[in-house]
Amino acid sequence: MMKKIKVQVIMRLAIFTVADVVAERRYMQLEYRSLQQNYSAAVYCRLSRDDGTDSESNSIQTQKLLLRKYASDRGFPIYDEYVDDGYSGTTFDRPEFKRLLRDIASGRINVILTKDLSRLGRNNALVAHYTEIFFPENDVRYIAVNDGIDTFCGDNEIMPFKSIVNEYYAKDISKKIRSSFVVKSQNGEFLGSKPPYGYQKDPQNKNKLILDEFTSVHAKAIFDYIADGKSPYWIKKYFLENKVLRPRCYDDIKEGRKSLEEINNPYTWYESSIIKIVKNPVYLGHMVNHKNITRSYKLKKRINIPLEEQIVVENTHEALVDPSTFEIAGKMVKVKKKW
Repeated sequence: MMKKIKVQVIMRLAIFTVADVVAERRYMQLEYRSLQQNYSAAVYCRLSRDDGTDSESNSIQTQKLLLRKYASDRGFPIYDEYVDDGYSGTTFDRPEFKRLLRDIASGRINVILTKDLSRLGRNNALVAHYTEIFFPENDVRYIAVNDGIDTFCGDNEIMPFKSIVNEYYAKDISKKIRSSFVVKSQNGEFLGSKPPYGYQKDPQNKNKLILDEFTSVHAKAIFDYIADGKSPYWIKKYFLENKVLRPRCYDDIKEGRKSLEEINNPYTWYESSIIKIVKNPVYLGHMVNHKNITRSYKLKKRINIPLEEQIVVENTHEALVDPSTFEIAGKMVKVKKKW
C-alpha cells in the first residue's frame, strides 16, 4: 500500500515538474524572441472625466512613471510619449493618439505601452479594431501593463471582457454626469465654460453669474441702441470706431491667453454676435440650460433641444435690461438696416 502511494506521489511530482519546465521553456522562448526584436516603444497616457473618482491613481504623471519603469526593466527604448489629457476614452478622435497612428504608419514605433486597457479606450468596438486588426497588421506589439495583456504572447482571452467592462463604466459615468447636469440646471446654476458677454463667474461660486463691470456697460448699450432703432450693423461700426473689444478678444486678454497686439481686428464685431445677445433671456436675469445634448456618450455631435423642453429658471442673477426693453429690442432686431 505504501509503495503504491509513493509511486502516485512521484508521478504527480513528475507531471508538475514537466508542466513547470514547459512553462519555463515557453517563457524563455518568448524572452529570446523579444531580445531578437529591435523595439521602439511608444508610451501612451490618457485621462478624462469618464475615469471617475480614480483620477489620482490614473494621473498622467503616475502613468508615465509606471510605463517608463516597465520599459526600462525590459529594455524597451522609448521613442516618444503621447499624452491625451482631458480626452474621453469613448472616442479615438484624440490629437496624440492620431500622432501615434501616424508614427506607426511611418514605421517609427512597434510597441505600445499603456497602464491598462482603459487608457487605450473605453469603446469596445474600436478597442477590438486596434488590438485585433490594426496593431497586428502593422506588426505592433501592444502591452497593457496592469491588466497583464501582451499581444506578443497571444494568451489574452481576458482582453475582450475587460474592454466590455471598461465601456460599461464609461456609459455609467456619462449617465451620472447627465443626471447631475439636469439637477444643476433645475437649480438655476450656470453650467457653461464661458459666461455670456456682460457677465462673469462669481469668484466664490463658479455656477453663479455676476455683472462684469466693463462689458456689462456695452451689453446694456446694445439693447438701448436696438430699442432706439439702431441696427446691428450700426452698432458694429460704432464699436469699431470707439474701440470696444469683441467678446472673444476681451476674454482672451482678461484670462491672459493673448495680448492686444497678438489679436487681429480686435474691435471688429460680428452682427450675428449682437443679435445673439439681444435674443438671450440671460440678460433678463433668467438662466437657460439643457439647450442641446449628444445622442450618445460615444458621440460629440450635439443636437438642439426644442425651446419648450429647455430648462429655464427665472431670477437667478442680476438682470441687465428690463422686460419691456428686451421685448422691444427683440422685435426691432428682426428689421435689418445698414447705414
